[in-house]
Amino acid sequence: MNTPGLVFSEELTATGFALQLFDGYSGLRILEGQVSVAIAGRKPPLRKSDSAAFVFLDIEAGSYSISVTPSVATPFYAPVTIPIELPMSDPLWQAYPDPSLADKTKPPDDPSQPAAYRAQRVLATLVPTPRYPFPPGATLLRGTVLAGTVPLTGAAVIRVGDTGGTASDANGEFVLFFDDVSGMGQSATIKATSSGRPDVTMPIALQRGRSVSTLIVMAP
Repeated sequence: MNTPGLVFSEELTATGFALQLFDGYSGLRILEGQVSVAIAGRKPPLRKSDSAAFVFLDIEAGSYSISVTPSVATPFYAPVTIPIELPMSDPLWQAYPDPSLADKTKPPDDPSQPAAYRAQRVLATLVPTPRYPFPPGATLLRGTVLAGTVPLTGAAVIRVGDTGGTASDANGEFVLFFDDVSGMGQSATIKATSSGRPDVTMPIALQRGRSVSTLIVMAP
């Protein structure tokens, strides 16, 4: 969702680094439930109150991988690994997404931001799982992907024409959300891909403010 008016991360010292995460449904810098953020071999980051900003202190230059994992009690987001290279381009703004890569005349989530910044923004935006607490009135497509008769994990599912989708979880389940469906409903084409299997495309009738369910069967 487009959320104008977001602000960039605060200025940090040369030995500090901040990771700013975003909720994939709301676009806000506030997360549902709890997530664990870690760099292997490093002290846990400080979390800024109830925000989605995590600050690592006393971290030297080098290549790192940040793991972001939802808690077992609130599995609302797909886990993600974010590679970073320190220092960032601006020594006074050691943050990811790197605000020095952005056009500050535009909202940070503007689709016309430079590609380098948008790529970081995508990784820092957590993708909701089927367990995410969507609000009443959300326009959703819920479904299950099968390989023959067995739930298929990790199948990529997307609405044809969109730039982002989701992946089926350990139970083969997935959810997609939409904010551009009219009150009269809308026809869409859903595509599922999985390595070693033919792609599957199928038509779906989306309904604004409602959850629609489907089953996608791929080759065993």
